[in-house]
Formats: sequence, C-alpha cells, structure tokens
Amino acid sequence: MGVGYHLILHVQSFFCDCSLRTVTRNVNRLQAETLPQSASSGGTRRSHWPSVNMIKLFDLAVLLTVCAGIISRIPSGLCGTSPGTPWQDVSVPIQRRVLALVSNMTTEEKIGQLSSNSPAIEHLGISAFNWWTECLHGMWMPWDNAKAATFFPQPIGLAATWDTDFMHEVASMISEEMRAINNEQFKQDKTHRGLNCFGPNINIFRDPRWGRGSETYGEDPHLTSRMGVAFVQGIQGADPAYIKVGATCKHFAAYSLENADGYSRMSFNASVSHRDATDTYLPAFEACVKEGHAQSVMCSYNAVNGVPTCASPELLQRHLRQEWTFPGLVVSDCGAVEGVSRNHKFAKSLAEGAADTLKAGTDMSCADYSYLKDSLMEGLVGHVDIDMALIRVLTRRFQLGMFDPPDQQPWSTIPMDVVGSQRHLEAAVEAVRRGSVLLKNRKSTIHHGSPKTLPLDAAKLKKVSVLGPFANSSEMLLGNYYGTPAGPVTTPYEAIKGYLGDKAEVSLHLGTRVTGYAPDSEGAINACTDVDVCIFFVGSSMIALHEEAGPAGGYSMWSATTESEGFDRSHLKLPGSQEEIIKAAAVNTNTPIVVVLIHGGPLDVSWMEKSDRIGAIMSAWYPGQGAAGIADLLFGKVSPSGKLPVTFYYNNYTDIQSMSNMDMRSWPGRTYRYLQEPEVYPFSHGLSYTAFEYSNLVLTPSHNAVDPNGFVAQVEVHNTGDMEAAEVVQLFVAPSPALLQAPFSSNLPRKALKSFARVVVQPGQHQMVELLLSSKDFQYATSGPSLENGQSRELVTGDWLVQVGSEQTVCSVSSSAQAFKTSAVAMTPKTLLSRLTDPITAQINTAWW
Repeated sequence: MGVGYHLILHVQSFFCDCSLRTVTRNVNRLQAETLPQSASSGGTRRSHWPSVNMIKLFDLAVLLTVCAGIISRIPSGLCGTSPGTPWQDVSVPIQRRVLALVSNMTTEEKIGQLSSNSPAIEHLGISAFNWWTECLHGMWMPWDNAKAATFFPQPIGLAATWDTDFMHEVASMISEEMRAINNEQFKQDKTHRGLNCFGPNINIFRDPRWGRGSETYGEDPHLTSRMGVAFVQGIQGADPAYIKVGATCKHFAAYSLENADGYSRMSFNASVSHRDATDTYLPAFEACVKEGHAQSVMCSYNAVNGVPTCASPELLQRHLRQEWTFPGLVVSDCGAVEGVSRNHKFAKSLAEGAADTLKAGTDMSCADYSYLKDSLMEGLVGHVDIDMALIRVLTRRFQLGMFDPPDQQPWSTIPMDVVGSQRHLEAAVEAVRRGSVLLKNRKSTIHHGSPKTLPLDAAKLKKVSVLGPFANSSEMLLGNYYGTPAGPVTTPYEAIKGYLGDKAEVSLHLGTRVTGYAPDSEGAINACTDVDVCIFFVGSSMIALHEEAGPAGGYSMWSATTESEGFDRSHLKLPGSQEEIIKAAAVNTNTPIVVVLIHGGPLDVSWMEKSDRIGAIMSAWYPGQGAAGIADLLFGKVSPSGKLPVTFYYNNYTDIQSMSNMDMRSWPGRTYRYLQEPEVYPFSHGLSYTAFEYSNLVLTPSHNAVDPNGFVAQVEVHNTGDMEAAEVVQLFVAPSPALLQAPFSSNLPRKALKSFARVVVQPGQHQMVELLLSSKDFQYATSGPSLENGQSRELVTGDWLVQVGSEQTVCSVSSSAQAFKTSAVAMTPKTLLSRLTDPITAQINTAWW
C-alpha cells in the first residue's frame, strides 16, 4: 500500500489546494511520478507505461479520496460552494468550480469533452464548442468558412519585420476579431466560437524545401522565440482573470517534413540528438510556455526517436510539465491520436493508442477521443487519467469566460465592426511595408536623385508594364490557413495602378502560370518594349486553383502547386516557366526590370542577383490583404526595412542535403548557424533606401547578481542618408579563435543571434541602441547521445566575439564572474568578406565535418 498511500496524499493535496497554478502543478507531478526514472525509445514498446496494477492504484486513490469527501457530488462539500450549479458561481475560485463540474459529469460526458468538437451537455449548462480555429495570420474556422476576417501577411512575412511590438499588435487585432465573432454568436444562440486558436507555428524552418515553412517565424530559435512570445501574448491579452483567446504553440516537437525522401509526416520518425533538441528544436517551445504563458501546446504527427510525440512521456511530461512547469492543456494535431496506431504502428489498436496518448499527457484529441471508452473498459486507463485531462480542458473554458456573465468580462463588448476595419486593413498594409525585404538594388537611370533602381520616381513614369501570375491574383496572395477575407484583397497590379492614378499607363500581362503552362516569351518581350519599367510578380504558390478569380468559397490548402501543408518542394528554383519570361525580357529589351517575389520558402534567384539586367529584387512573401504596401515600397513612400528570417540557399543544396536528416550540424550544415557553404542571401540580409553606419559599440556588465555573466551592449546607429527609415539592429555572438581550439568547438554554432531591436532613425540623426546579453546566451547543450538524456545546458566560458552591424568587440565569460574587454573594430564590407575566407573561418568549416 506504500505507493497507493503516496498517490492518495498527492490527490488530496491536489483537490484541497486553492491556488490554480499549484493545482495544475500537482496534477503534473502526480502524472509524472507514475512514470519510471528513464524511458527507452526502443525495445518493448509499452515497457515505459505503468502496469495494470498501477492503474488500479490510481482508481483506488480516487475512490478513497471520494470516500473522504475531497471529491463530492454534494456541492456544499466543495469548500463552501452553494447548492445548485456551483460551477456557475463567479465568487468561487475557478479550480473549485472546475471540480464541482467534473464531479457532476458521467464518464461518457467527460470523454466527450476531450474531443476538439466538444458536444453540449445541457443539464450542466455546458454549450457545444469547437476548439479548432486557426489564427496564424487571421482567423479561419475550417468548419465555418463563411466567417470573414482580416488576413495579414503569412507568418514568415511577419517575422521579416523583426518587430515584436508590431507582432503583438497584429496578434491582438486577430484575437479582437475572434472575440467579436464570438460575441455576435453568443447574442444569437448563447454558444461560443473562435475563442481558441491553433497557433502560432513555432517550429524551426530548418530545411528550405519544407512546405509549411511560411507558417513559421524562420530558421533561428531566438527570433522564433521572441516573435512567438509576442504573438501568444497579443492573442491571449493581459487581463488577470480572463483569457482573450487561447493560443496553442505547435507542433511539439521537431516537426518540419511533409513528404520527402519517401517519408510522410504522418509516420516520420525524427531522429534528434540531445544537442539539436536543446539548441534548436525546443527553445521556442520553452519560451512559449514559460514566458508567453500559452494556454495550450499541440503535439505533432511525427515521432521523435521512435515514440510518437503525442504518446511521448519524455516530451509531454518530463520536458513540458516537469522542466517547464507547463500548467495548460495538450491537444493533438488533427488525427495524430489515431496515427499512433494507424501510421506509426506504435499501438496495436485505436483504444491502445488513445491510452498511450492520454497517459503521456495529451489531454485533448483533434478530432476524436471516443476511443477512450474502450481504453477504459480494457483497463488501459483509469478514471483519474480522464479526470486529470478534463480538469485542464475545463479550466481553459472557465478562463475563457464560458461559464460567466458577459458583463463581467473585459472582451464581451468588442463589436463586429472591428472585423475588416480600416485600422486592421491598414495594419496588414503596414506589415507588408515593414516585412518586405529588398534583396538587390543596383544602379539605374530611370529616376532622379539616386543611382539605384528603386525607389521608382512616379513623376517620371509614363508607361509601366506589370507581369506575372501573381500580379493580379487575389487568392494567391493569401498563403494558407485563410478563409473569407473581410474587405478587399488588393492585388499588386491594382496597388500600382492606384498609386500612379492617371499619371501613367499601367498595363497587365500574365506571361505564364505558376506551373503547367508554356511561357509567353513573345508577350513578355512586347510588354517590356517601349515602356519605362517592367515589374514582374513571380514566386511559389500554395494553391492550384482560382489563379485569376478572387477568393473562392472553398479552402484549397490540399491542392498546392509548389509548397504547402502535406507538400514539400523538390527544388528551390522558381516553379514552372516563370524564369523564362523574365529572361526573355532581360535579353531582348533594354527596359529596367524589377522582380517582386511572392512566396513562402527561400528561392534560388542567383542568376537574377548576378544579372546586370535585373535592377532590383524584393521579397514580399505572401502579403495577405496588405499588397498595397508593395506599391508604397516600390515608389519610395517608405523605405524597405525587412530582414530575412531565413537563408536563401543555392539550389544544389537540395542535391547534397537529405531533408529527412534532422542533424543540424551534418555537412553542409543547416541554417546560418551551421551552414558551411555559400548562400545566395544570408539570414538577416535586407537593404534600405538610406544608409546606416554603426559606431561606438560598448559592452558593460549588467550588474545583476542573479546573472553574473550578463552584459549590456550599447551601439550608435547613424542614418547617413537622406530618408527616414527603420533599421533592425542585430546582435550576434560567435566563438573566438581560442574557443575554436577547444575540443567541444565542433558543437558550437558558427554564430548565433542573441538580441535585436527595430528603430526608426531620421536622416542625419543617430540613436543609441541598447541590447541585452544574458548568461543563457552563452549556454549550449551538454554532451548526450539522444533527447532522452535531458535538456541540460552548460555555460561555455572563454572569449566570445560580439558583432552588432559593422562593429565587433570581445567579451570574456567565466563561470563565476564576468570580465570584459572592448576592442571594437569597424567592419567594412571588405573586412566582412575577408572574414569569410580567413584561417579562422577555415577552422570553423573544418570543425563542422
């Protein structure tokens, strides 16, 4: 009875505690302590689960606590709650209200609430609720496409702003629209919708071919963490009592393959080392739950080291609940619970797979957890397992205000007129202004005042040709996970025509489709003859249909032409014959050419970068409803300020790197942190219409007793041009030559982003920018062969190079206190280039084999 008594004590402490966070932690502790001290990814597949006897002890513990009056169906026994329906009494703490509700539910009712499409229980006052609403860049209900919303640029385009404050603002607007739609629905039939969203996607864009990379915030763990936390906080709001909309950080973990190398995302086993888990795949999730306080986490389709993520105690219990003390609920990706048995063959039946996921810590199934009825009958789970999951699920519903009078909630008065409002549509345009990245801008003679191709001088333009499959297609601008747009979806052609008005003649030419069509080279040549400038809108598409029509009534995510969910790219070139129409115009005319890329993943546009005939290249990503911002950038209303959140690789990268290889360090390396080969455009690249100079980089101790290795970096940023512009100030750290001689140097990244800030500087002025460095920024994974060995980090002491813009200095990190020396060196482009080929870099390259 020793184990049973131990469990009873924990159950008692759980149900008697009046602190919501402590309640949840006790649940987590109770679940975690029933797991063995270690779990193997191989061998007998169920050896890591509690025995049937242990499950019986769970049931015994619950039975005894019920008998002791801790859980009671008599409402007056629940710490003083009133008779009737105490869970609707707002004067009672939420945790007691949840327990009162759970104690009045039948087993069948409980299991029904663990599916994402939760049914109503009228006699308990529980309304039906569908948890599945998407919010990556606007609200979309897959089960109700008629609900309109504002659609901002695809998340990769939002990441390119490098602006956490703006990201927070966009997320707040998205949740504002979701709340407005809920409020309207509640007025009609007293039901709720749109109060939970399956986003953000904080997986790392580790391979440029990944079809869902555009849903993420790029390839860097720090950038992804900062943007993810900002998004979560904007979605959920800051009210101490109620959540505005629940955010779900997905897909946990190491998910970044759709259909490559003969593998499917539904059954792929990601082999992840401890180092890669600690340094790359897990940091954004840790930040999401510990700093962002996300209400839920979604486990992914894939397995990690032999165990499906939704059935992984290592991920869901040890990392998520124990190490990060996550109090929220875990929801499966849609169909992932069934996939444990059907795809991974990890379980022998749906009932066994459901039991595996529930006991590992998956509280809710998208879409069906009804298999738990069989799991319970077969003794694979106990009632306490179901109750624990249900408590977390219902706690979220209480925090969303579903059981409280609307007049007591801060979000209940948001009106429907915020949906598609002018403010929100203008924010979508502003997102394109801030997130579009100017990749190339060479000398030209088509306007005054500047030797560059862009910005275009509208006063001097008489004839403009706009070409390409994205020039006038509304739906192809929206990316994926979109529904019905609220308000217009302006196309680039319409934006240019609207900007120029009757001052210039703007003609439209298709030229080709994205795929499957022969190029109209002759048409492209004719269109670019006897005009002032030729602007091509080309890229990669996430849809196959409706290329000319406006947004369709149906959702076409599954019919991707080049990149999408379920569809990875096989190459990095522009799809179809798009390059051919640009080359035809470049070879056969003398007209200046500007290329605007509409896309999600990196593209190999190296021939355009090298060509003297291509004046400028700009990445506008999938701009959503903000394409009018493209015209503002082309004509110089604002200066481009976006920076790449991903590396643009050469296409031959796909020939030498297997997509299914999850190792970040294996040659030629993945992302800018480990890449050992040249790239077309590096991570963080982005040009401006003005010029910035950096000076006076200084490192000082943060004087924080808790963090003795903390530093404050200060640098002056000067706008030496003649135009107001924003600059993204980025701080990178890299191992010094001395560190590169250490035995562990091969495990360190070549360089890593640790801090950034976006500032607006007036022409001829400067700003002092402060960036923080913590001791955690110098910590990397300890040695360990696999994820199961834990997520421990160790401080890497010694000299580190700190680079901010063109300035560089050295900081020395020790285990007890900090010493620092400033040896700031101005790094001209020539100096930077030399660093790429000097002996130090050669040592880095050698170390990564």
